[in-house]
Amino acid sequence: MSIIVIYGFIFGAVLLLTEAMLRRLFGARSANREVNERLERLKAGSDQLSTYKSLLSDRGVGRSGLLSLGWLSQLYRQSGLMLSLPRRVLYTLVILLGAWIGAAWLTNDLLIQIILALTIGPSVILALVIRVRARRIAKFVAQLPDALDIIVRSMNSGHPLTTAIALVGREMPDPIGSEFGILSDQLTFGSELDDAMLRMVDRVGADELNLLAVTVSVQRSTGGNLSEILENLSGMIRDRAMLRNKIRAISAEGRITAIIMAAFPFLLYLMISTLVPTYFDPVWESGYGTTVVVSILVLMSFGLLILYKLVKFDF
Repeated sequence: MSIIVIYGFIFGAVLLLTEAMLRRLFGARSANREVNERLERLKAGSDQLSTYKSLLSDRGVGRSGLLSLGWLSQLYRQSGLMLSLPRRVLYTLVILLGAWIGAAWLTNDLLIQIILALTIGPSVILALVIRVRARRIAKFVAQLPDALDIIVRSMNSGHPLTTAIALVGREMPDPIGSEFGILSDQLTFGSELDDAMLRMVDRVGADELNLLAVTVSVQRSTGGNLSEILENLSGMIRDRAMLRNKIRAISAEGRITAIIMAAFPFLLYLMISTLVPTYFDPVWESGYGTTVVVSILVLMSFGLLILYKLVKFDF
């Protein structure tokens, strides 16, 4: 009985220690996410022009060379990643090495290993960038109604639009704080509001921001009460976010089913290989193992694409 009590105390201590570590880890990450990168650089002593140029450079905006690949460059800009060239090369090599190790685990053919590594590695990199981009856009859209409310209240207090935009850049955290700060810098350095807004749309990639750019452009051309228009736009974005959340809740079962169906074959292969290491030897010894594996992966890719289309909704 005493042994069970001791084990219980040990389990409780480990559980509390793990919880404390996770709280500290995720708390630090949450604090980092709340940082306005532009204001941090200004606080470090950089002037406004240097900060503006460094932010654009770190985001890959206007840079020629390795990242000037059209849509790939746009994905990187919209992801908000600020990685130096050595870090990008290091991460790429690590992912390619991991892909090659995974390919070597599947087949002994060196040529097939190289082909799989060069296929899986870039695909993983692209998927990670797309994932980071989607999370950043989602956070930006969640912050956008509050930013519009700040602009509306500032304009109702008698401030011009440029001052209201600068206020958002100072008062709100990233990603919207730095983006509106860059917008304010561009206006300060002589850019037209319409052009600066379109550049921000290109940097962020959110449809709701495109609505804001079109709204401001139309209002400047035709006139009208801009604060009232922005207030209505803020309400529309909130209603759209609520509808999006409802659709995600309704489709949650289909999405988790797709994830389980995608992961099940790999988990089954891993389980069988662990329990009975010689179970698949006849397949490899037949000489057709590589062909079978590649064919199955291709078919699974088509199946996963179909599952993705079934559970992906445009809203």
